Amino acid sequence: MANEIKQLVIGISREGEIIVKSNRGRIYPVKVSPDLSFSCEDLFRHTDMELYATINTEVQPWECVSIEYVEPE
Repeated sequence: MANEIKQLVIGISREGEIIVKSNRGRIYPVKVSPDLSFSCEDLFRHTDMELYATINTEVQPWECVSIEYVEPE
């Protein structure tokens, strides 16, 4: 299994977790790394781009370590 995976960000929970969608269509929350700052405003910063979370799968529970905007194909 990969140490890090990228998932499409589709929202943020009330608890501050990032809601992501896997390539298989599964939707689940991921905790945010303590050194990563992310808020609702970040979801709407660039509405013409997709937002992807890089998730560290070596820790339990999985943790989002970075977020990047990507132009849709």
